[in-house]
Amino acid sequence: MARQLEASIELTGKAVEDPTEVEVELKRRLGQLTDHLIQKQAQVEALSSEKSTLSFRIEAVSRMLEEGKSTNMNNATSSDLELGTWGLSSSKLNPVQDKIRSGKLQLGSMIKQLDAIFLAGAIFLRRNATAKVWSLVYLICLHFWVIYILMSHSRPSDEKRSGAVMSLGKYQ
Repeated sequence: MARQLEASIELTGKAVEDPTEVEVELKRRLGQLTDHLIQKQAQVEALSSEKSTLSFRIEAVSRMLEEGKSTNMNNATSSDLELGTWGLSSSKLNPVQDKIRSGKLQLGSMIKQLDAIFLAGAIFLRRNATAKVWSLVYLICLHFWVIYILMSHSRPSDEKRSGAVMSLGKYQ
C-alpha cells in the first residue's frame, strides 16, 4: 500500500515537472493573450484621454459661442478652433488673459495625457511581476546614482578662489 502511494506520488511529481505539449501551448497562449489585453487596455486609456480632451475643447468652444464671441465670424482676426479660442478684432479682453486661458487649456490637456500614460504604466506593472522587479532595481540604482552625484560634488575646497582664477593661476 505504501509503495503504491509512493509510486503514485512519483507519477504525479513527474507529471507536474514535465508539462505536456498541450499545457505548454496553453501557457504560451495565456502569455500572448495577457500581452494583448495589456496593449488593448493601454489603447483604451489613450482613447479615453483623447475623448476627454476633445470634449473639453468642445465645451470651451461652446462657452465661447455662448459668450457672443462668434457673432461675426467674418471679423475674426485669429481662429484656433483646436484650442477652443479665437478673438475678434473688437475684442475687449486683454491679450494676456487670452494667453492665460489657452495656457490653462494646454496644461489641462497635458495633465490628462500624462495621467493616462502613468495609468497604463501602473496597469502594466500591476500585471507583470518581472517588470515590477526591474523597475524596483532601476529605482534603487537611480537613487544610488543621485547619492553618488550629490556626495562627489559637495566637497568644499580649501582655497577660496574660484575655478577660473585657479586655472589662470597655473599659467602665470
